[in-house]
Amino acid sequence: MRVKRDIVEPPTEATLWGGRVHEAMEYRIKDGTALPEGMSQWEGLATKIANMAGEKFCEVEMALDENFQPAPWGKAWTRGIADLLIVNGDKAVNLDYKTGKRKLTHQLMLYAGYTFAIYPQVNTVVTGFVWMRDKKIDKETFTRDQVPIIWQTFIPKVRKLESAYERDAWPARPSGLCKGWCPVKTCEFYKDKR
Repeated sequence: MRVKRDIVEPPTEATLWGGRVHEAMEYRIKDGTALPEGMSQWEGLATKIANMAGEKFCEVEMALDENFQPAPWGKAWTRGIADLLIVNGDKAVNLDYKTGKRKLTHQLMLYAGYTFAIYPQVNTVVTGFVWMRDKKIDKETFTRDQVPIIWQTFIPKVRKLESAYERDAWPARPSGLCKGWCPVKTCEFYKDKR
């Protein structure tokens, strides 16, 4: 799925719902469009976000080269799409809407790194996972002096991927998706749903 890209994961109800929520929040923040039926419970949150000071960018593509400099999307060494980025002088807010189960990852740190690289005037980035179902936000604040730490967190993972690419060695690893949720049914770890 991620290397050969010969298997495409079909959309699920959960991924389709997530796409609808992202689109609704984008148009609510960008244009003031009312949230559709079934999403009105998030109006208070959307209003609070829309009223935040600063220039708002929805679904903004952020891409860097191997020197951590801005790069075209198609020639990026690393890239991601921020659901919402608000830049206000030397401060920024970078939010990611989540419609699934609450689970923390290093994504917020990575997106802070992107923000610092692309917006050199920004010295502080507040990042947050907006858990739509729970109506909670997990926030982390990063400062520009943490940029070396941010990239040092990811470089070992990148080196591992580069080594795998050079050797064309991609061993399968089991995960919670192996029990009937993964579309790669030829994998040695795949098991049907019970």
